[in-house]
Amino acid sequence: MKNKYFLVTTSLEEFWDPEQPLLFLGEWCLRFDRRSYWALLDGHQIESYLHDAEEAHITYRRIDDIYERILPIVAEALNTIHKTQYSLRYWRLVVGPWLHRYITGVYDRFERIMCALQEFPELTTTVLSEKSFVVPQDTNEFNRRFSEDMYNLQIYSKILCFLGKKFPEKDAQHEPSHKFKAVPFRSWKQNLFSTITDVYRFLVIKLVSHPIVISNSYFPKVVELRLFVKLFGGVFTTRGMKQQNVQYQADDNLRKELEKVEFGNDIFSKCLSSMLFDDMPKSFIEGYVSIVDIGINKYPSSPKMIFSANSWWCDEVFKCWAANCAENGIVLLGSAHGGNYGTSLDMPNLKHETKIVDYYYSWGWDREGCHSAIIPMPAPKLMGSKKIESNNEKVGILWATTVVPRYVMFGFPLTAPELYQKYLLWHKRFALSLSNKVLPAIYLRAHPLGDGWLDHGWNVLSRIKEYFPNLRLDSPKKPFLESIGSCRLFVCDHLSTAYVEALAINKPTILFWSPETNKLSPEAEQYFELLRSVGVLFDSPEAAAEAVNSVYGDVETWWNDTERQKVIGVFRDRYCRTSPDATHMWAQEFCRMALISHKLKAELP
Repeated sequence: MKNKYFLVTTSLEEFWDPEQPLLFLGEWCLRFDRRSYWALLDGHQIESYLHDAEEAHITYRRIDDIYERILPIVAEALNTIHKTQYSLRYWRLVVGPWLHRYITGVYDRFERIMCALQEFPELTTTVLSEKSFVVPQDTNEFNRRFSEDMYNLQIYSKILCFLGKKFPEKDAQHEPSHKFKAVPFRSWKQNLFSTITDVYRFLVIKLVSHPIVISNSYFPKVVELRLFVKLFGGVFTTRGMKQQNVQYQADDNLRKELEKVEFGNDIFSKCLSSMLFDDMPKSFIEGYVSIVDIGINKYPSSPKMIFSANSWWCDEVFKCWAANCAENGIVLLGSAHGGNYGTSLDMPNLKHETKIVDYYYSWGWDREGCHSAIIPMPAPKLMGSKKIESNNEKVGILWATTVVPRYVMFGFPLTAPELYQKYLLWHKRFALSLSNKVLPAIYLRAHPLGDGWLDHGWNVLSRIKEYFPNLRLDSPKKPFLESIGSCRLFVCDHLSTAYVEALAINKPTILFWSPETNKLSPEAEQYFELLRSVGVLFDSPEAAAEAVNSVYGDVETWWNDTERQKVIGVFRDRYCRTSPDATHMWAQEFCRMALISHKLKAELP
């Protein structure tokens, strides 16, 4: 029927009906590189349920409450189907990273659909047919698919079906998972190193009775080698197990039984009940037993302790093995792996990690009220980095940007597409406020991914080049510290790891971001206020650009100011701590924790 509003849920144009007035569900539908097409269509965008950053913060807390309420129900269901009796902590460690992200995404999609239906109850759309649905193999594949259009169309289609809406269906093909693509060519040196590493790990497992396991630690390889020597060879180091090229088949009957599990009586909980176990990655259901067995064969059977920075998130083999070790009294140690740890007010990653480990190592900060004890230590990622002198003879201003998926996947508020759009506008405001003298010195570093830039379909570089056509780009193949070392001044427009890497080496740096979308934890506010007081951090792109215009001609005098260097030193010790004795400090700490782990295990019944 003509003039009936058609709901556009993704940027997949083959699922649009341009003959009808279009309702775009959000920013992700309107690809910048396709604006010449959609700008000519009869359509408008649905008003978001996220009106501002404060609403995003409230939503984050609401989602976290839902997660904590549902996790025990999911844990009980998984214990039932696998005939186990594991603790809530076990399943939080194994399934928690996927579950929190899934609930976050489905809540966001559900709220947006409800907004559309409330405003236009008679709308129509085209959904993805059920026979085109896919189930991710594991958390890694889920994360990739959840940022893509086709899988999100699948989620929207399921939500609309739950709400009793019947719309025309269409078949489509999902892109194959990157995980199962051909393995890239490896040189003989890489193969030799891999073989030596495998032999070493095998010998550690067989000959060392209680090794210390260090996985994806963020320690440089040379530091891991030094730790191996200092701890007399009793270290099993790994950067994660290789992904298994196994395609687990979904057990439809088992999943139908799991769909009977109820999460609550409210409409969203009922929607989640109808979808969650159908979408749960196969690694937690059909492939679970196989993955547990792989861990038993690949890792030491009785380690002294287990340390990791980020294997807790997507390495299914490691997570299952470590969770089982924790059930048997082995101490788990975690570590921060980003510059927003300890600084951001809403940080789901930090909350998850401190809930699954016994002790947690920060990059200098501490915090009360965490589930695990926070221990300030030199940052593993920053070990080996050397301080550099400010130098007026160097040329160039390195400007670092960031990118988030077009679809909400994790913690608010910056990841909300509405707020990321505002961030993109800050790019323009910053560039247009730079003087003609410094503009030629700017070169931009986006988020590197292999030989290119991670973009998630935002077309960030194309957007910037519309008003900054002569913008130069840093090479994605160039290591960040190499890029930052060759420029005169570093500019960072987001709260991330890049800015602490710069401050750790004492690189002349100017920071700017929105206080609204980058809310700080109460204990962090005073330290960032110090950066503001000495003209390092700014709350608007115009103020940051003015500072760049002012200091670029003589960064040495500006950066080496006594008060400014004092503040940088205080901030560095709190959020990007380094030490010339860091390797020895970590070796001592691991020895101390190994003794604690041994004592706790001896006390188990």
